[in-house]
Formats: sequence, structure tokens, C-alpha cells
Amino acid sequence: MRVVRRLRFVLGDRGGPLVGTLILFAGVIATLVAIWGAGSIKRGEIDLGQYMVRHLRYTYAEIVALEGLLATAATTAGDPRAHAMVVNAADRFYVRLDMLDSLSRGPMTDPGSDFAPLARDLMAGLDALVAAGAPMDEARVAATRDLASALVRVTNDYTRGIETGIDEALRRQISETNRAWVGVVGSVLMLLVLSMLSVGLFSRNRSIVSQLRTASGRDSLTGTANRRGFTEWAQRMEAARASPHAVLILDLDRFKAVNDRLGHPAGDAMLEAASSWLRAEFGANGIVARWGGDEFVVAVPLGPGGVADLHARLDARRAHPATVDVGGEVVPIAFSCGIAVWPADAPTIEEAITCADAALYAVKESGRGATMVFAPGLMTKRRRVEALRDGLGRALAERELFLEFQPQVDMLRGTVVAAEALVRWRCGRTGRIVPPGEFIAIAEQSGQIATLDRFVLEEACAAAARWREAGLALRVAVNVSPHSFRSAVLAREVAETLARWGLAPEDLEIEITEGVLLAECDQVGASLAALSAMGVRLALDDFGTGYSNIAYLVRLEPDLLKIDRSFLVEGDPGTRASVLQGVLRLAEALGAETLVEGIETPEQLRFATGAGCSLVQGFHFARPMAAEAIPGFCRDFAQQARAARAGAPAAGTPVALAS
Repeated sequence: MRVVRRLRFVLGDRGGPLVGTLILFAGVIATLVAIWGAGSIKRGEIDLGQYMVRHLRYTYAEIVALEGLLATAATTAGDPRAHAMVVNAADRFYVRLDMLDSLSRGPMTDPGSDFAPLARDLMAGLDALVAAGAPMDEARVAATRDLASALVRVTNDYTRGIETGIDEALRRQISETNRAWVGVVGSVLMLLVLSMLSVGLFSRNRSIVSQLRTASGRDSLTGTANRRGFTEWAQRMEAARASPHAVLILDLDRFKAVNDRLGHPAGDAMLEAASSWLRAEFGANGIVARWGGDEFVVAVPLGPGGVADLHARLDARRAHPATVDVGGEVVPIAFSCGIAVWPADAPTIEEAITCADAALYAVKESGRGATMVFAPGLMTKRRRVEALRDGLGRALAERELFLEFQPQVDMLRGTVVAAEALVRWRCGRTGRIVPPGEFIAIAEQSGQIATLDRFVLEEACAAAARWREAGLALRVAVNVSPHSFRSAVLAREVAETLARWGLAPEDLEIEITEGVLLAECDQVGASLAALSAMGVRLALDDFGTGYSNIAYLVRLEPDLLKIDRSFLVEGDPGTRASVLQGVLRLAEALGAETLVEGIETPEQLRFATGAGCSLVQGFHFARPMAAEAIPGFCRDFAQQARAARAGAPAAGTPVALAS
């Protein structure tokens, strides 16, 4: 105050307003400094750490996959496919290292980390394997795998160090915020004329402190709780013996397709829109957490309407979904959902999540876009499916799969024209033959179907090559899943397999289902066009059982329509004959042949041939058999057909020819 009085004495009567102005100016400066100090509490270091952790997690996953590939390659070093997979893996690993090397900070530039020298040694080992070509040296593969294993450990340790640094940064920022709080309070006491502004700064700083204290429990993208935040909430609820809660697990439908096609910003926009709706719908009374990827967990107290009310709310949203504009495309925000009740279905909320996940799995298995409430039988089914999925991975690695072939015959010419390859699985641990109906769908859901398709294609072409060596020119038919048609390399893999076994494209017939035709993917059409241009025959399997329309058939231009056996057994015989003849006329208009599947009795054979279809297949002629049995069957069938045409069926002539 003495300073103020001295200034007023020096400046005279006009000094008061000027001093007041100076004080106000000094106060504004002090306040701006305080605001700047509070605003300087940034998340830059934390965000950089989280950005680095994201890169390291991708890197960790890449190296783990590379380690597994090298472990497999060590046992199949002589196989050219193993070398091709190593080439592809080396390319991906090089891209990942190049991305890390471009960062201003990170493991590639950190002198205190062993990551960079190990990574370069591993890249050099991969380059050596690639340059050596096939077959690969097993010792060199094993040494390269050891480098990958060491790099996995170093990457994990380095990632943990970054995460520890993030936690330390959070604690440091809390300390800095507390110091800023003291400064703001001092400004309020010293500058009463700016008290309201100081109070605002005080409130702002308190908000920053609160945000920093809860940052570790929040998802940075969506603002919802993360796993840690949800776990802490669940522990409080369980300790307080809270009222029953419904636990929901929700998967965002179409997320992967949008994310892959339009990029990560589009995927992030979908996630933010989805979390906004979930918080608006359930956040007032419950908790919403992003569980990872496109998966959310919601816990909400059960109301008077119980689970049925939640089911109805989700169904209403599904009927009128929210939308988000991503890349100029309007995408609906839709969920697949599994629901369980705590503590009715499980004693802990964590176990209730497992139950809800089993219900969600059942929804995905039936095609997504629905809600299912947990029932005890779902858990049993889930465990059985998981056991089959794990067993299938072992079966693919240990070659427990094998093929059988069912002949396709031409009754008009009396010859066998093709054999359909059918995959079988003999479990090495139980000796049981697992039906394809049990494991094909699991392979599709788990992503193992591409490996399974490649196995069937390779083995079928190998069998066809052996038949040709035995003097039998027989076409082989192979089922290929819709998943494989989404791959840009399908046509190339088919061409390479045919060339490897010395087969012409017309020696192979690829059977597809209508799921291929209905796929919303440009690559599917490109794969079909490439195979057709190559000369590979295309057959539409199970025709007449789905929803394929004429437009799809015209675009596909199939070489063969395989008519489902339901045409043989359902409805009035006259109506069935008329419908079958109509299908034959449609096939003729498309320039396609027709084959009737599932012929099991002489009556069914007479019906099919009487309607004008000479190509048939079924148990009436032969059950699926080993590849080695096919040449003998073809010779016997041709001999018996000649005898039947001569009017004197040979002994042992199949009923198909004698009838």
C-alpha cells in the first residue's frame, strides 16, 4: 500500500485513476498468467506416451505373429509355402520398423534400449532367409526365431517402461495442478476486484485436478470408462451389495468393414457416435465402458421391466438406428448384444460379463444384429465351440485333416465326369471323425477358414494330378468359402496351385454358395471375374435353397447349377417335375449345366433323369471315398454302363444302372 500511496503522491490527483488502471492492468496480467499456468497443464506427454504405446502394441503383435510363423516354418523349412510366408512376414516387419524409425522418439532412437540392435539383427536374419530361397535352412530359421523371441521380451519391457512413464506424468501433473491452485487462490486474495475471475480460475483448476485423478480410468477416445475404471466401479458395487444390475456386452456391427475400407478416422467417428448413444441411453443410472476395439460393456440397475425392458429399448434402436457420416457415407450405428444379470446369473460382475459374452457369441454365430439374454446352456455351447476352435488349429498344424471324394456321374454318357472334394477331420486325441457341419462354421468365425481352403485346394489338385498319372482325366470340384473370395490373392493362389500340379484351369471346378454372391465387397466380384477369365469352372452349390436372384446369376455366369436334393422330396411329384424343368430351362438360358445332388434311391434317379437332368451325384452311386479309390470306381462304373446299354448288366451293377 505504501507503494500505491507514493505513486499517487508522485502522480497527483490524476494518479488515483491511473494507479487503479495500473492495478487493474497488473491484475489482468496476473490473472492471464494464472490462466496460462492452468492451461499449461497439458496432456502432451501423456498423449505422446499413449501414441507410442499404441505403436508398440502393434509392433508387439507383429513380432509375436512373426515368432509363431518362424516356429511353424522351422518344422516345414523345405516347403515353398513356408518360404513365401516368411517373405510376406519380412515385408510387414520391415514396414513396421520403418514406421518406428520415422518417429522422433521411440525404441529405434533410444540408446538405452536393446530394441534397435535386436530389430536390425532380426531384419537381417529375415533378409538372409528370403535371399536363400526355399528350402530354408532349419538352423537359420531357428536362430531367427530366437531373435524374434528376444525382441518380443524387449518390446514388452519397453512398453511397460512407457506405461510407467505415463503414470509418473499423471502424478507430476497432479502436483503441478495443486501448485497452480495455490497461485490462483493467492491472486484472489491480492486482487479483490478480479475475485469473480479468480473464482472461475479456481473452479477450472479444481476441474483439471478431478480430470487428472480420473484420467487413468477413462478411455481417451470416447470419454467412457475403460477396463480399469469399470473394474473399480464393479468392486465398489460388489462391496456395497448393490441392487441387481443387467450387464450388457455390445459389439458395433459393420465396424471392421468401415474401418478397413474408409480408414481409422472413420472407425473412430463410429466409436464416438456409438459411445454417445450408449451414455445417453444408459449412463444416467449405470456405467458405460469401452472394453476394447469396437466392444462396449454397460451395467445398469434393473428397472421394473427387468431385462425385457432393455431388450425392447435395444430393438427399438435397431429399428431406427442413429447414423454417422463417415467419409461422405451415412453409416447406421447398430449393435449385437448379449445380456446377463448380476448376481442372478453370476456371483460377480466379472463373471456376469463372461455370461453376457457367451450370449453375444451366440448372436454372432446366428448372423449378428440381434440381442440375446444369457441362459446356462449357452456357456456349455461356448466351451464346446472354443474346444473345437482350439482343436481345429491343432488339426491344421498336425495334418489331422484329410479329403474324401464323391463322384459326379453323367447318366447319358455312362461316365464319371468329376469328383467333389469333401474335407474330413479325424481328431488325433479322440480318434473321432468330426462332422464338417461342426467345424466349418467355427473355422469361418475364427478366421481359420482361409488356411482350411488352401489345404483343400492343394490336396484336391494333388489328387487330380495322381488321377491323370493313372490315365484318368477327371475334373475335381472344390468348395471355397465366401471369406476367401474377399482376398485379393485368391486367383493367384489358384493359378499357382494348378501350375504346381500340372493341371489346366478347366480341370478345376470351384463351388460357391450364395453367400459369395450376396457379399457387399468389390473384391468378391473381382475374384470371381479373375477365376472365370482364367478358365476355372464356377458352380453354384445348393441352388434353390436360398435367396439368389436372376441378376446375381446373370452377373456370375456359372458353368454349373447344383440343384439341392429338396427338389427330389418336397411337394407334389408333378409340381416338382415342373419346377425342376423350369430350373433346367433357366440354366440353359444362362449357358450352364445342371447337376442334381443327393440322389439316394432309384425313384429319385428316375425322377431326375426323367425331368431331363443327366448329371447326378449321391449315395445311390457311391459314398465319399479316398482319392486312391476313385480310378477303380470310374473303371467299374464305365464297364457296368456299357453292359447296361447292351442290355446285359454285369454282376454287381449298381442299382443306378440296372434300374
